[in-house]
Amino acid sequence: MATVMFNTENTLRKHDTLIPMSGTALRYNNFDALRLFLAILVVWSHSFALSLGSENTEWLSMLLNGEYNSGHIAVLGFFAISGFLITASWLNRKSTLSFLKSRIARIHPGYLAAITICSLVVVPLYSDRNFGAISFHELGGMLSNVLLQNYIIASDAFHSGPVNGSLWSIRYEFWCYLGVMAIGLVGAMRWRVVYPLVAIAVMSVRIFLDMTGRHPDSGILAPVIGYAYFWFDVLPPFMLGGFAYLYRETIPRSGSLLLIALMTIIMVANLQIERVYVDVLTRTLFPPVLCYGIFYLAFDKRLPKFNTSKYGDPSYGVYLYAFPIQQMLTVSLKGIISFPEYVAASITLSLAAGYVSWHLVEKHFHTAKKHGPFAGHSLVPGNA
Repeated sequence: MATVMFNTENTLRKHDTLIPMSGTALRYNNFDALRLFLAILVVWSHSFALSLGSENTEWLSMLLNGEYNSGHIAVLGFFAISGFLITASWLNRKSTLSFLKSRIARIHPGYLAAITICSLVVVPLYSDRNFGAISFHELGGMLSNVLLQNYIIASDAFHSGPVNGSLWSIRYEFWCYLGVMAIGLVGAMRWRVVYPLVAIAVMSVRIFLDMTGRHPDSGILAPVIGYAYFWFDVLPPFMLGGFAYLYRETIPRSGSLLLIALMTIIMVANLQIERVYVDVLTRTLFPPVLCYGIFYLAFDKRLPKFNTSKYGDPSYGVYLYAFPIQQMLTVSLKGIISFPEYVAASITLSLAAGYVSWHLVEKHFHTAKKHGPFAGHSLVPGNA
């Protein structure tokens, strides 16, 4: 009798958890659709910045009183999904080397192709540079992109604006992968509490930084690790994503809880108090709420499984090429097409570039396993 009661309780718990425990249930998810949606959300958000000059009138930015806009939310959403999937990837790896090779194969080929095209094609098209003109110094800069340096040949293209302003997050993403590997190699992965403790510690330090008005840079380490303050933005959702995977048998699923959390975020973001307190409260509450919402949708059995990768996985390519495409549209068609037409053209062309990137570059390096809890699933979200 005791065994029957335990099994019944265990079964109910699995059905009521935010994330299912069984491999079969885990495979029935909408991560591909969410990643593509988040990539398009970045395009939508950048449309306001590049065409209108500001994201202040972007819908989610207005709803959240400027604390977050659609693009910012999408970036953090990618890190949350990545934390979940990369933690799963490490725990299901064949070896450390296979884990590292898979991460490099997923990130680098598409990235290197995109950033090279930006330097050698996009820049000459929209500046006074000649095609093929490149100095020894510039060649060295382009070769440094193997280390995710985001180097694009300098020019007056786009009125000195960034050629591809979306690539900044990729370096942070890859360092997060190395962080998961380091946690695993030192044996800390078996202490699941490491994940939430790191997230809480980083968020606590950010509270101090925001309250005191500090935004630390990285000094001489900037070319390696990026801008230090950004880590306090992207690391919490990544660690909370990993936490969700490790603690998936204990996190309850509740639509009411999610609704209350979302309403709370909106209310807090619009509080009529000193702005620094609004910043601290919103930025502290947002990462866990975002993670909960993403995994709620990813594993909601009431939703159909959207097979957005039937003809290839365009999400990473959409992210890699959308910004320069939007820059080209802004310069070439400003005053000719309306803002809705600009948005539609941006999304359409970015999707096309995403599919081309997948079929010509990315899929040839794709190493997703044909077994395990995420069989056939790309473990790297399209970064934003």
